[in-house]
Amino acid sequence: MFRQRIRLRYSIGGDKRFLSHHDLMRVWLRALRRAELPLRLSEGFHVRPKVSFALAKSVGIASESEWFEFELADWVNPEAVYRALAPRLPEGIAIVELSVVSPGDRAVATRAVYAAELQQLPEDIDERIAGLLARAEIVVSRGDPESPRRVDIRPLLESVRREDSRLVIAARCKNEGTLKPEEVLRELGLGGEEIARGLITRTELALAS
Repeated sequence: MFRQRIRLRYSIGGDKRFLSHHDLMRVWLRALRRAELPLRLSEGFHVRPKVSFALAKSVGIASESEWFEFELADWVNPEAVYRALAPRLPEGIAIVELSVVSPGDRAVATRAVYAAELQQLPEDIDERIAGLLARAEIVVSRGDPESPRRVDIRPLLESVRREDSRLVIAARCKNEGTLKPEEVLRELGLGGEEIARGLITRTELALAS
């Protein structure tokens, strides 16, 4: 059976950054259907389009670099795919680039970079960053507050640096997942309200070559 795999990078901002992963999936599926592209479907009892994301994004985070893939059952020129799909996306979501990749080539995220724009940084933020990076472990709690799961995110944290009024956080992506930038900000002593008033943007999401 013929398979054409489309890989696209897109940005997401405005109020669309508050969409959950499942809601975002529905946005893309709706846009694909409206674009009337010949989507390749899965086999079996629950038939669905063959689509995937390289890495899920946390609710509330904007992004300049998200990766989404889908498969077509017939050949369509990539420019025609873009022209059909781009106008069907809601305001706040835009295709940055689009290409055809090998059917067996799946997007695997290896590194993510975040920029956190906060209203005000603590005066001792450089000392806090140095202290955080010097730690052998950075254990955070995830999941249900009543039965939290403890996770050491230190192996996933590549770097933290201050750039003027913002913090730049680089993280490794592994099979078991990656860190959340909010976790790093909390470990730097920033409160939930301070984080909520700021803007976190995923500026880079690198893929395995």
